[in-house]
Amino acid sequence: MKTYTYRPFCSKIPYCPVVITKGKLHYEGEPEAEDPEDMGLSLVASSCDDGWGYIQNLDIFTKETFPMPNRLSLRYITMNDGRCYALETDLDQKRADELWQNQEQEHPNRAFSSYVIGTAPFGGVAIWLRGRDHSVLLHWLKSDEVPMNLIEKSRYGWTLEMEESEVISREELDDNMKQYCYRYVALEEFWDNVNKRWVEYPDDNMYYDDLDIDSIEDHRTDGTFNYIKGDESQLEYHTTGKPVRITIRWHAGSAEYFAHIWLVSIFINQIFNAFFSERHDTKVDIMLRLDPDNQAYQLALRGNDNPQPFIIPWYAYQLIVFKNGEEHFTSPNYILEDGQWSWLWRKKEKAPENGNIGNGQQ
Repeated sequence: MKTYTYRPFCSKIPYCPVVITKGKLHYEGEPEAEDPEDMGLSLVASSCDDGWGYIQNLDIFTKETFPMPNRLSLRYITMNDGRCYALETDLDQKRADELWQNQEQEHPNRAFSSYVIGTAPFGGVAIWLRGRDHSVLLHWLKSDEVPMNLIEKSRYGWTLEMEESEVISREELDDNMKQYCYRYVALEEFWDNVNKRWVEYPDDNMYYDDLDIDSIEDHRTDGTFNYIKGDESQLEYHTTGKPVRITIRWHAGSAEYFAHIWLVSIFINQIFNAFFSERHDTKVDIMLRLDPDNQAYQLALRGNDNPQPFIIPWYAYQLIVFKNGEEHFTSPNYILEDGQWSWLWRKKEKAPENGNIGNGQQ
């Protein structure tokens, strides 16, 4: 039985506090114990509240060597509404083995190091394999709502008397966990100010420095993230959640650029749902149009079955670009307070009445 060095951790959605009253991962060949409750690997709670799928203090816990888990026993309480959930389920050990071994053999510098369990409202349970440079979603499961037992009631029953506080809706959570197949593509194009359109670099290009991507890092609605360098930035297609934060580093000639993009998950859910409505399994390019000379930038989607780009409108994201360490460009809706990046999040905000999700123009 193949074994791996890792530690099981827990993760939660920000502002959705969770108490795990039972959390065990079981694996083939685990040692017997006098009390069955003592068997298995106990989950380690994380103090991190920075994002779904994130964990802190990876190095302070001793990691041991075990096979991949094949069963999960979990029971937890969501403190915002005092509901209790329980889950007993088999896990896909074979797929976890394949993913972990593939990283060790083909990308040893990007190997996984943690097995992470995410507990969410409405009984949602996510399982990720996570390394320092990327993570993948292994399972998205649903647990059953159950009554609290006597011990849980005595410790946490007071939450039942609190007014329920919904940070995320069931529909938004399920939307966030949907998987799509896409890659990033940086286009060799510039903005034609006269004709108001994007144009490919001419074959005898003498005016624009070639654009070379140094790295792309993205964080996604399903709790995964990825960081890739150099030529890998053109990415093979991969199936994962929708991006909510993208950081791009590139250079053109002697100039170095650094861009941060924040996407609003509500709007990105609407856009992806509209674009993939009849072609959920299609492969899609997320087109990065970067023309710092003309201070023109654009994000768009392009499917293999339709070459016409699907432009992502400005209201769906904010952008700031730096050139050689100095602020170079901000999107029309960008909010800057006291020289710090900030993100205005309005939970119940809706898309503009006149906003065309299909092909909104910038």
